[in-house]
Amino acid sequence: MLAGPREAPKTTNRQRDIRNVEYIQVNYPEGYNMLLVGHELIQSIRRYDGASDEIRTAISQPSSENEEAAWRKICPSAQLLRKCYEYAQSIDRIIPSILEELCSQVNENDLGRTDRNRGLARLLADLMQTAFTFDALKESIARSVIPQDVSNHMSLFYAYHNPMAKAVVDSASNFAKESHTEALVLNTVSTLAAGSFNTLKQSKADSSESEQLCVFVLVTCCVLYDWISADGINSPQSTIDIKAVTGVVSGYKLVESTSADNILQTNFKPRR
Repeated sequence: MLAGPREAPKTTNRQRDIRNVEYIQVNYPEGYNMLLVGHELIQSIRRYDGASDEIRTAISQPSSENEEAAWRKICPSAQLLRKCYEYAQSIDRIIPSILEELCSQVNENDLGRTDRNRGLARLLADLMQTAFTFDALKESIARSVIPQDVSNHMSLFYAYHNPMAKAVVDSASNFAKESHTEALVLNTVSTLAAGSFNTLKQSKADSSESEQLCVFVLVTCCVLYDWISADGINSPQSTIDIKAVTGVVSGYKLVESTSADNILQTNFKPRR
């Protein structure tokens, strides 16, 4: 008896995730390089052991040796602050191009499923994850010395409690406003959010990595929606049910053991 045709093996989320990364490496090298730079900055912050002890010693026991020891600790801090600030400025080149590409072929039946769209969504979420992580760690960097040539701009940048996430949402908001595509961008991030929400709600992710990626995509889209929408994500007109989203993501930890729902609340627009 002849055997029937074999079914093609299903592509797992893990395999799709690998293809997404490969797609970004080939088609969006600038965005992929931004991720690598961002990850290195995060590691540099984690390795930085601070300069508070040396500064206190130099003040309480002034001597050339103590001052030199303090400067040796402070200088890496100043350099790291500047690198992080310059990284934030370069985000403005990446976010608009990602959103423009995502919005160029909006298709509710396809968005978030192809390598192209899933790859772009992953890139957007990974950049935002880097921003969230930086904002959670930034207090560990001594900010007593900022390079004088950019001190005013850097001081304003670091004055915000979440400066790196703000750089991302500002870039996205400015793109949508200046290109007069607010409705299209909101529809795009809302559709991406719906795909990730349904995957989590229906437990369709087949690995913890894919599940975590869906959480990041969902949180990223919600934050962007809130800032781009004139009425915000909590308005009755919002196409994202933020209460349902919060219920789905509340059990997940994202960056530095901070819960996903807390990340949402601390990065939404301030309410009046």
